[in-house]
Amino acid sequence: MLLEAKLVGPTGLALSVGTEFIENLSGSTAVLSDDEETKQDCELKALDRLAPVLKRDFPQLAICLSSDSLYGCGRAIEIAERNDWAYVFTFKEGRMPSVWDEVQRLKPLTPANTLALECPNGAKQTYRWVNALSYEDVAKRLHTFHALECEETIEGVTTRFAWITNLPVGEKTVVAIATKGGRIRSKIENEGFNIQKNSDFNLEHPYSHNPEKLKAYYCLLQIAHIILQFLEKGRLLRRLATKARKPLSQLFGSLRNIARRLLESFRYRLLSDDAYDPQAAASIQIRLGVT
Repeated sequence: MLLEAKLVGPTGLALSVGTEFIENLSGSTAVLSDDEETKQDCELKALDRLAPVLKRDFPQLAICLSSDSLYGCGRAIEIAERNDWAYVFTFKEGRMPSVWDEVQRLKPLTPANTLALECPNGAKQTYRWVNALSYEDVAKRLHTFHALECEETIEGVTTRFAWITNLPVGEKTVVAIATKGGRIRSKIENEGFNIQKNSDFNLEHPYSHNPEKLKAYYCLLQIAHIILQFLEKGRLLRRLATKARKPLSQLFGSLRNIARRLLESFRYRLLSDDAYDPQAAASIQIRLGVT
């Protein structure tokens, strides 16, 4: 197993910027407790190891952690606070039952903290939030954060989403926090891990029984995935489509064909001398708008 930090942005990119492997003895079971150091390795312990690496490598990057309910605990919140990061964690009753109960009691007492919207696709959304919740974790550390939820009704079916966050929540910010901080996790799953698992990257294939070789393979897979995303979202393909007078979707037929053509070009075409010029490489910049 692994814990991976992905950088997501409005261009549709889901770029891996850090990976920490989760390793347990064969036949052992990882325990997701956030307070006992003697337990087996898990995602929370991996976050302990990955956080200082991200802070070192990206000291000026404004980071917002978007994670599932496992991270809704004092351990993950303390890591975010220690590094001066924002966070939006999925909020579930079973993970923080006392806080969940408090939110249910406070919602009727704060009717002004409600925003109702109708989306262009016909979906109806109702946002509610409760500010300045206090929480003492198992290590006796005090935390203050906010809770928000979105009830979304599409064709008569209502789904509720809920999160906790240290970002300021109000009428002007609640939608952005929910969509760009909470529900953005679907982009990480669909355009990140699922592509790595279910495309020609074939992440789930047992390429080796050697754990170290598997790690090396995954690092190479990450690089390949980044290159493919830049190629897919960049201007080069659009320029080729314009020149060929074809829609982009018909240029190569599929992303799989693009990847195969790229592989064949590396096999049979020599790179120009500019590709090996350090000064030319240093002049290249890739600028991304990210959340």
